[in-house]
Amino acid sequence: MDSNADISARRVSGMDWLWMVCFFHLVTSLEEILLDTTGETSEIGWTSHPPDGWEEVSVRDDKERQIRTFQVCNMDEPGQNNWLRTHFIERRGAHRVHVRLHFSVRDCASMRTVASTCKETFTLYYHQSNVDIASQELPEWHEGPWTKVDTIAADESFSQVDRTGKVVRMNVKVRSFGPLTKHGFYLAFQDSGACMSLVAVQVFFYKCPAVVKGFASFPETFAGGEKTSLVESPGTCVANAEEASTTGSSGVRLHCNGEGEWMVATGRCSCKAGYQSVDNEQACQACPIGFFKASVGDDPCLLCPAHSHAPLPGSIECVCQNHYYRSASDNSDAPCTGIPSAPRDLSYEIVGSSVLLTWRLPKDLGGRKDVFFNVICKECPTRSAGTCMRCGDNVQFEPRQVGLTESRVQVSNLLARVQYTFEIQAVNLVTELSSEAPQYATINVSTSQSVPSSIPMIHQVSRATSSITLSWPQPDQPNGVILDYQLRYFDKAEDEDNSFTLTSETNMATILNLSPGKIYVFQVRARTAVGYGPYSGKMYFQTLMGGEHSETAQDRLPLIVGSALGGLAFLVIAAIAILAIIFKR
Repeated sequence: MDSNADISARRVSGMDWLWMVCFFHLVTSLEEILLDTTGETSEIGWTSHPPDGWEEVSVRDDKERQIRTFQVCNMDEPGQNNWLRTHFIERRGAHRVHVRLHFSVRDCASMRTVASTCKETFTLYYHQSNVDIASQELPEWHEGPWTKVDTIAADESFSQVDRTGKVVRMNVKVRSFGPLTKHGFYLAFQDSGACMSLVAVQVFFYKCPAVVKGFASFPETFAGGEKTSLVESPGTCVANAEEASTTGSSGVRLHCNGEGEWMVATGRCSCKAGYQSVDNEQACQACPIGFFKASVGDDPCLLCPAHSHAPLPGSIECVCQNHYYRSASDNSDAPCTGIPSAPRDLSYEIVGSSVLLTWRLPKDLGGRKDVFFNVICKECPTRSAGTCMRCGDNVQFEPRQVGLTESRVQVSNLLARVQYTFEIQAVNLVTELSSEAPQYATINVSTSQSVPSSIPMIHQVSRATSSITLSWPQPDQPNGVILDYQLRYFDKAEDEDNSFTLTSETNMATILNLSPGKIYVFQVRARTAVGYGPYSGKMYFQTLMGGEHSETAQDRLPLIVGSALGGLAFLVIAAIAILAIIFKR
């Protein structure tokens, strides 16, 4: 899952980048106007010093409208120092201010008589103040109390005065200054010998507009005090959205630069589970009825999977319909499934004391791929109407009785001439969740004369260097007349596939042509008219080494009898001694 978590983090990061690319193309900065003389027709009333320097006049613009401007043209006398000061301008929370100037300047080269004292530039200043202190003397008319912004030169100048009185050769320049810390400020324009007209002055500051993007709402934010400033603005996830897990503790934030442009996004919001994006990531809307969304993210709501439904808007998962379920291993967005129908075409084949049951898969698997089978064995009365009983523990199932994955099972160790009922249940991983019993198919099987049961033991009668004589009892359940016995044997050191067989009509056989000193593995089974029974368990016997005498059970008999008699005599003598002691008392 960690790898999935890493992929999810890269995906969110990539979407953040894509969001910001689109965002910068769609959102522009706002200009908040503090002062604008453009198109002003009434007296503006700024203060000039000296009085014969700058003057306020009316002229016609290119649309033949009367506008108010300020002009100065005192080039014939050297040492000009003409100041023009605005009213007090409140900054209204601005940290950095921009000034857009519309002006025209006469070409000094066109005025040869005053060319030496002529200027084509002027200087822009500002002065901060918490209150309006302006008078004819304050702020003082020199650079001391003022902060210089820039000396401004014209890109274009005119050589002749338009006799119609229109403004010609207009220049537009923008300058900015900051940071501003006081309640307001003044602007001042200093002329040092130019012939110019200040047509319009616009004072403004930038703001980053209020936006909703990426499921987060950001308030209107003022640009910083420097051109390179980044003012951090915390965002708030929109309704039904939450911060993505990759956001961390810093939260969702944007930064407003000095030009009123949003940039440098950190974090991201995503729609909650049960909600999806609408209006180009402006809002999160509840999934409609019949749809769901399981987790937080930008994925759309999905239609409920098979056999499930979402009865309410905003569902995070779909509820299973009646008789349909999800197993513990199923995901919450998985289809709901049912239990399988009964197995089909159940049949049997009797092989000795065993029954091979086979069947076909259920017609309806319940919508799942996992299907298992359970076998129930019952022993029923053949001639009475009594109740069937579960089979005993001696009945064996191959490969198993419960949880079969194949459509076959072999049932062995059945009794002869008994009627059995077998139920084959079809189950899957949701059967245990259902109140319904598993569906099953039933078949009745009557066993006839069965093969013999296995032989419980093999005894060694005698042995030699190249032969061994063995005997064994009859099976516990002969199930008929024993026709003969089959003995299977092989060298223990070799593979079982290299075994030999020997048939004996009695319950004793001598195995010849064996190797000296070798251990052999022996098994035996009985045969009736029905067939062979199962082999006995494996027994191990060893031939004599070369040079050893043949050994039989009779050879050991005298020693056994003598030992027994000696022991008996000892017991008799001990009993007599005990009785004598008792009687003396």
